Amino acid sequence: MGGKPDDKSVYYFVGIDNARFKRPVSPGDQLIFEVSITANKRGIWKFSAVAKVDGQVAAEADLMCTVRPLE
Repeated sequence: MGGKPDDKSVYYFVGIDNARFKRPVSPGDQLIFEVSITANKRGIWKFSAVAKVDGQVAAEADLMCTVRPLE
């Protein structure tokens, strides 16, 4: 969204909604994450995320985070 992480900011995980776990994931499996921005309100960013193994959905959730200046 036009910005890049730097040493003057810190990112906080603030919540998770609609988490669903569809299949077990084993050691050695390669997880592929597909994440897209769905909303930005008052500094809270909401993302839709899907984790896949071999093309099959292993988990999905809506994630929320915020960024604050490092003091």
